[in-house]
Amino acid sequence: MSEFEFDFAKGDFTIVDGKARKISGVEMLKNKVEKLLRTEFEKYPVYDQYGMPFYGWFAGQRDRDLIKIAMTREITERVPEYIEGVRQVLDFNFEFEHRGCRVSFKVKTDYSDNEEMISQWIAF
Repeated sequence: MSEFEFDFAKGDFTIVDGKARKISGVEMLKNKVEKLLRTEFEKYPVYDQYGMPFYGWFAGQRDRDLIKIAMTREITERVPEYIEGVRQVLDFNFEFEHRGCRVSFKVKTDYSDNEEMISQWIAF
């Protein structure tokens, strides 16, 4: 199984020699996880019941422990549910800044015996 790589920093597909670059395995899985984490739940009609619901939850929230618990729960449940090949999500780390946080975690996958690190900025 493969899919086209999307470069989220550029907001477009990665083009190599005039063609969209295909990715598979762990690289594809990381691209899918980033897409899921960047997609706000029920915001876009094309993604029916897809995405992360916590974007609206934390506006003005100062309790970092509550944020950690909610994000850990949602990511732990949704990543394996929506992304084929992810078996388990574990070892969360949160780095808070003024308007959001960077959440990092590991995933166990069907594509590798190693745990793969995922890191994503989440704006509040």
